[in-house]
Amino acid sequence: MVVTCKEVWREVSNYVDGTISPEMRESLEAHLAYCRQCTAIIDGVRNIIVLVADGQVFSLPAGLSARLKARLLKEL
Repeated sequence: MVVTCKEVWREVSNYVDGTISPEMRESLEAHLAYCRQCTAIIDGVRNIIVLVADGQVFSLPAGLSARLKARLLKEL
């Protein structure tokens, strides 16, 4: 099965959590082998999990939430 970037983005949480089927994992990993953009997204999600899990509190830049939402809506 060939997956698109949008399918990777929809499954990123399940992929990182390890809750997808072996077939979907194989397809996503095949996509990640050549798609640097999706690989960066997966790496970013993993980094966020590490940052949140360590319990440190830090401030986000003003307007980040609105910019992030606008970017996600544009991409999807």
